[in-house]
Amino acid sequence: MAAAEFVLLVTAATFTFLLVTTRAQAQSVGASCQQRDMDALLAFKQGINSDPNGILASWRSDGHGHEEDCCRWRGVRCSNRTGHVVELRLGNTDLYDGYALVGEISDSLLSLEHLEYLDLSMNSLEGSSGRIPDLVPPHLGNLSKLQYLDISGTQRLFERLPRCSPCKLQELHLQLNNLTGVLPNSMGHLSSLVILDLSGNNITGHLPESIGNFTSLMSLDLSNNNFTGDVPYEIGVLTDLSSLNLGYNSFDGVITEKHFGFLSNLQSLYLSDTSLKIEISSEWQPPFRLQYADFGNSKLGPSFPVWLRWMVGVYYLDISGTGINDRIPHWFSSTFSNCSFLDLGRNQIFGDLPRDMEMMSVERLYLNSNNLTGRVPPLPQNLTLLDISVNSLSGPLPLNLGSSKLIELTLFSNRISGHIPRYICKCNELAILDLANNLFEGKFPSCNEMTMLTTLELSNNSLSGEIPTFLQHSTNLQFLDLAWNKLSGGLPTWVGNLVGLQFLRLRHNMFTGNIPLSITNLGCLQYLDIAENGMSGSLPSHMVNFTTMTGKSSTTGYHIPPLFCGDYSVPGSYQSVSLSTFMKGQELNYRSSSDILYIKMMSMDLSLNNLSGEIPEEIVTLDALLNLNLSGNRLRGNIPYQIGAMESLESLDLSRNELSGEIPASLSNLASLSALDLSYNNLTGRIPSGSQLVSLYSLNPYIYTGNFGLCGPPLVHNCTNNETSMQSNYLRRSDEGVEFFYLGLGCGFIMGIWLVFCTLLFTKQWRILINFILQYL
Repeated sequence: MAAAEFVLLVTAATFTFLLVTTRAQAQSVGASCQQRDMDALLAFKQGINSDPNGILASWRSDGHGHEEDCCRWRGVRCSNRTGHVVELRLGNTDLYDGYALVGEISDSLLSLEHLEYLDLSMNSLEGSSGRIPDLVPPHLGNLSKLQYLDISGTQRLFERLPRCSPCKLQELHLQLNNLTGVLPNSMGHLSSLVILDLSGNNITGHLPESIGNFTSLMSLDLSNNNFTGDVPYEIGVLTDLSSLNLGYNSFDGVITEKHFGFLSNLQSLYLSDTSLKIEISSEWQPPFRLQYADFGNSKLGPSFPVWLRWMVGVYYLDISGTGINDRIPHWFSSTFSNCSFLDLGRNQIFGDLPRDMEMMSVERLYLNSNNLTGRVPPLPQNLTLLDISVNSLSGPLPLNLGSSKLIELTLFSNRISGHIPRYICKCNELAILDLANNLFEGKFPSCNEMTMLTTLELSNNSLSGEIPTFLQHSTNLQFLDLAWNKLSGGLPTWVGNLVGLQFLRLRHNMFTGNIPLSITNLGCLQYLDIAENGMSGSLPSHMVNFTTMTGKSSTTGYHIPPLFCGDYSVPGSYQSVSLSTFMKGQELNYRSSSDILYIKMMSMDLSLNNLSGEIPEEIVTLDALLNLNLSGNRLRGNIPYQIGAMESLESLDLSRNELSGEIPASLSNLASLSALDLSYNNLTGRIPSGSQLVSLYSLNPYIYTGNFGLCGPPLVHNCTNNETSMQSNYLRRSDEGVEFFYLGLGCGFIMGIWLVFCTLLFTKQWRILINFILQYL
């Protein structure tokens, strides 16, 4: 190569390098922001009254260098070429009102004519007018380059979408506002939209036919509104649509294959909680392959929808509560083999479960509340949740359930028999096990570790043996129900180690022995039922340690549970067997396990045992209790004098014991009491007065039956002069006791002095003392 050519080549390379470097530096630095745009942003800031996160702290113009360049302000991005503001990202990502911008939007934003992206979501920018300025029509033309607009979650009225001229807007997010009225046909002019989200508003009326103009639309979300009428067929021409959500509306028309004829790109379809009737021919082959499909609580039945057979790639499918009255088809396991979430619950599906379910990859499977029969087959190996409750399944469970990954296993209200398989012990992650209302028998298998359990529901079976000892290590346990079985033995002292326990029901078993004192360690306990057993001994002392039941603050009067107890942590989908409590003289049923958390289930029932001794006075500290039932025991002594302090009581049953003395006058202070039973005791004296007790007697005239020593209204037997009220008797006994004490003390003092005096009188020293005194008189 010649020297001249070499020099030329080096010079060219150097020039090229300098040119690229200069351009890179220019792009990295970027052009300074335009004064007009800066003024518009500062005017916007003037309308902000509160900025907890300091988002606008950098928005300053104080003559100090780069701080005047609005392109460097937080949330602002400018064009590197022109310096015009093209993006404004001020959305509240914390999704919490305490961090939101508060104030009002200045019309100055309309001066940002080059703005392409505007996000003001999850803030409170309505100002005193209670509305956002008309950034979207009729002034949208001022922001003709806008492609993305998100003002969702402002919680206020964003008025109308009419008179909109064509523009470049591609994304419009107006969800979680308080939009009202109907959608006008003119909104079809927004034909460049790719994403339209109007969910979570109060929009009414029909969906306009101009929806078909959104030919570029890929995502349409109209859920959680009040749309009515038919879904227009024009929605079927949106060939680019991949996600369609019409759920939680009042649509009441018919959906046919014509609505989906050209939606070849559709991947997500949500029609849940509408009144839409889905009528699609069994011969139709859809042009799409759904990944997410939610038809829950729509009208899909009565036949099992055959067109779903083509959804071989579906990942999430909900067809619960859709009126299907049919068998599970033979292609079920193969078609949905890769489905992760599958819900067929609350239908009228009958027949057997598929025998080839083991091949499926499903993780969460709901088949509850149907008419399924036959035996439970081996389960899919990836199952973490199975709910086949409220069916007619029978026979024993398979020895190998198939999945050791189970977190929730809910089989209640079937006719499943035999022993609980030992394989259950391998489910180390199991948190919820509900086998109630079945025909299980024998002992619960001896498991080494089930430490993750929060809920164990085994009631209404024929289980025998003692309380499973492995439970002493289940320190996460919050809900334990072993009622209506054949369990025996004593209550173990380690029950007091389950300090998070909130619900304990051992009713109708064969437990014996004393109630262990350690039970009062359960400060989170809200519901205690050990009724209908053979428990003996006295009531546990230190009841004040039931801190959740002792939940009244003396200063505020509000229920204050212990901070460490928290809420009963069950998944929102979990629906337990119907629970019951004996209260107000009848059995009250509660449908969901979560209902027991309400204070209305704050209950203690120790009835129908062999408990003896007195009712401890400290029981009156349990002032959050709504139900106290100690009936059918051998309790003696007086009713606690301060029972009126249990001001939350709605039901009190102390009947069929050996209680004596008078009815405390404070009982009439229980304003919430609506059921009372003191019958068949040895109570005496005048019945306390009070309108509350009169009302209770009128509802149940047997509340005092079997107490032959009671007198006074409302009973026919009048009190004699020797029969006085409890208050006067109590005060008289108290006064007499005090007077007798001081009288005895005084008499004893005087008698002591005379005794000393007489003793000295007959001693030699006393005679010498008298002679000495007489010599000097």
